[in-house]
Amino acid sequence: MLCLPSSSAFRPADPAARGAMASQQQRQSFPHASTAARGMLSFSSAVPSGPADPAAQQQDFRMREFDYFVVVDFEATCEKDSRIYPQEIIEFPAVLVDAATGGLLSSFRTYVKPRHHPVLTAFCSELTGIQQEQVDGGVDLATALALHDKWLAAAGVAKNRLAIVTWGDWDCRTMLKFECNFKNISKPSYFNQWVNLRIPFETAFGAGRRNLQEAVREAGLQWDGRLHCGLDDARNTARLLVELMRRGVRISITGSLVPPPLPEPEPEPEPEPELQHQRRCGDHTRTNARTILLRLWELDADMSFLPLGGLIAGHLDSIASSALRLASYYSLIHTHGVHA
Repeated sequence: MLCLPSSSAFRPADPAARGAMASQQQRQSFPHASTAARGMLSFSSAVPSGPADPAAQQQDFRMREFDYFVVVDFEATCEKDSRIYPQEIIEFPAVLVDAATGGLLSSFRTYVKPRHHPVLTAFCSELTGIQQEQVDGGVDLATALALHDKWLAAAGVAKNRLAIVTWGDWDCRTMLKFECNFKNISKPSYFNQWVNLRIPFETAFGAGRRNLQEAVREAGLQWDGRLHCGLDDARNTARLLVELMRRGVRISITGSLVPPPLPEPEPEPEPEPELQHQRRCGDHTRTNARTILLRLWELDADMSFLPLGGLIAGHLDSIASSALRLASYYSLIHTHGVHA
């Protein structure tokens, strides 16, 4: 069974083609738009009520954190009641969403040929609807990432103004990261942070265990397509994203592979005057002890001070309190020319 969409709003790529890309779709706009507070998203209606105000448009641009959302939902090799190692992506879908209007602009999909387990299990095909001939005609993961990047570029998407959106953290934190590391593949940096849509969804509807299909229905939407078909899942996630945006829910980054910056070291407080005096005295005493040790070695031509010198060298920081006694001993030797 082919993993095909059931929504007429999208024209999917040919599943058998490599690196298939969906053509640009007519921009969909969503009514009942609400202008959100700073850092939140706003919508525009399909028919503007009057001429656009450039100043208002510029302010709206500054308020938006992103220009686009890219919704992804990978499918991977799997087996019933057991784990496949290494697990590999076999379907790479994405849906492009306009962050200003909520329009679903276009979609992308390519099938990926697994390297380590090239033959799909019966369970995997039944679960995802992906057939063996589709992955046999697929591309490797590195090529899939490059095709996805070209699709974004063709749509005019600035890479620093987009956010990846997923349902859960598995797609970016686990699956894509693991496979890229395992196969030594460099992935685009925009995959290093993402929006786990579960989090803003729970902000609006409350915490609880629910899968994507249940969340879509709870939001008052009708599920469209086949569950566990990657492209259909990504489309339904995109529709849920837009519904949350319409409700005024803040959409921001929730997960990241980039370690947070280290805090600036706090300056050490100035020590108390008495402590400063003790430190200076200690440094002066240690300097005197080292000077005495070197002088003892210079005076002792027959090496009779070597045992004492070794002892002093090994415990130099612990003999500061003996500096005066060593100084007296050095003065006696220097005055009388006596060897111990």
